[in-house]
Amino acid sequence: MIKSDSKRRKFLMTLANSIILVLGNAMYAFAVAAFIMPTGIVVGGVTGISIFLDKFIPDSWPIEVAYIVFVINACLFVLGAVVLGKRFAVTTAASTVLYPFFLGIFEKIFANNVLIPGDLILNAATAGLIIGCAIGIVARTGASTGGMDIPPLVINKLTGAPVGTTLLCFDVCIIATQLVKSDLVHILYGVVMIVINSFVINQVMVMGNEKIQISVISNCMEEVRAAILTDMHRGITLISSRKGLTGEPCEMVMTIISTRQLARAKRLILDVDPNAFMIVTRVSEVNGNGFSFKKSDDKLLDRKDI
Repeated sequence: MIKSDSKRRKFLMTLANSIILVLGNAMYAFAVAAFIMPTGIVVGGVTGISIFLDKFIPDSWPIEVAYIVFVINACLFVLGAVVLGKRFAVTTAASTVLYPFFLGIFEKIFANNVLIPGDLILNAATAGLIIGCAIGIVARTGASTGGMDIPPLVINKLTGAPVGTTLLCFDVCIIATQLVKSDLVHILYGVVMIVINSFVINQVMVMGNEKIQISVISNCMEEVRAAILTDMHRGITLISSRKGLTGEPCEMVMTIISTRQLARAKRLILDVDPNAFMIVTRVSEVNGNGFSFKKSDDKLLDRKDI
């Protein structure tokens, strides 16, 4: 029975991740085709390289940007698979095909049709928002969007150079190169889009995972401990400590709760001990019993850790 439940959960998780992967790549392609390509806003990455190269291809050649993206993505994918290994290849293969596929579709739908005419800043902001959400939800599944993420990872493995710094250098070089065919205004709007994009990715990556850590030092430690366990139904950790002024030994209670439980937890602790010393800290992610999987015992009366 346990094995059956485990297989079902694994199947549902794989299915959900697959749907998110497809949706994320579709959103990415939509933003590029609807808000970037028609307006001429400059971008980095494989998309920026492909749009730049497309400007040198004669109009008589029926080559779409999506085809260029696919060729570059495929070459980078092979490089990543050889250097970074099989696991990387598995998580990146889908995006290598899905993004160019959706881009080809949306490129035909939105060919030279600007959804928000006459407002570059709104186009840049919308594109940054959608692309940030797209990359963020794909990254949360443990997959990769591939593309220009690959060279920094390869360089990091070979030389130890920081991935973030290397990726930034690549994007700066790609954007700077496009000065040949683009004006400074479109490049600056591209920078605005990248800033929004980066901010949104960071927010999406931690969205829904944030928790609150409360650390309590009190003269009524047993009562505080019992209140958290029985009323909040949250686990605790007892940490042996010493008071800094007197050197007396004491215990500190540490617990993790959801953000919506914070007001209730503070009220509960202060009702037990109005002089309790509390430290409240925002935690970006928590894994373990009661958080990343269900609690094995909802009562938790005999537990002393999370």
